[in-house]
Order: sequence, then structure tokens, then C-alpha cells
Amino acid sequence: MEYIRKFQKMDLKDVMEIWMEGNLEAHDFIPEEFWKDNYGYVSRLIPKSEVYVYEIDGKVVGFIGIEDFYVQGFFVQREYRGQGMGTRLLRFVEELYDHFSLQVFEKNYGAVLYYEKQGLQKGEESVHEDLGEVEITYRFQREIE
Repeated sequence: MEYIRKFQKMDLKDVMEIWMEGNLEAHDFIPEEFWKDNYGYVSRLIPKSEVYVYEIDGKVVGFIGIEDFYVQGFFVQREYRGQGMGTRLLRFVEELYDHFSLQVFEKNYGAVLYYEKQGLQKGEESVHEDLGEVEITYRFQREIE
């Protein structure tokens, strides 16, 4: 059985494993130490944020976290990518929020292509303060009917 549900404290270990694995894979241009140094901070932040997990047969395989209309994190485990789970998570959040934004590193080519394919609007570019890498802002705005 597959479904999306609200994060529970018991999900933290799985979510953090997905977060770490996803960051290391997608951001090979960023030193691994950056993610390791931020692990504790993120693990404290996640339970305080609005996080939704994608669960298959009792196993968390992806998540999306949003706070103040900003997507803080969005990852699907490698072996489950390309099966529509990320798109279902994104659509789920689009149903909950009239608008939101997110940032992605310019060198994370797969994510850039994904967000453009999903119809998010490309916004401004900025340089990450700590890493010196270019980030692109993408926005979702629900159309008024």
C-alpha cells in the first residue's frame, strides 16, 4: 500500500537517511563534510517543520518538507526514483498551498530539469553564502480560476 502522510517522530531516522543519501548523490560538487556538519541541525529542524512522507508498505521512501511557503527539503530514495513518487509528493503540496518556492543548486542538473518539467517558474539566481555555489529559485503559484 502506498500513501502520503504527515511526518511522525518515528520517521526521523528514515527521513535523515534519505536526506543524507540524496544530498551526497545530487551535490557531488559540495564537500561531503558540509552535509555531515549540518546533519544535527537538520534533524532538529525536521520535527518542527511541515513534513510529509511517502510510504510504501510501511517503509518511508521519500519526503517533502515545507515551512513558511518554502520547500526546505524534497527527496526520494534512489531505488524509487522515476516512478512518480516525487511528482505525487509535489502535487500533494501544491494542493495544500496556493504558492511556495524552493531553491536548487544550478549544478544539480537533474533537479533543475525536473522542476522545469513540473512547471515551476524559474526565478532569480543567487550565490549560496557558505558554499559560493549558484542557486536558482523556483516558484509555484496556483492559477486563479
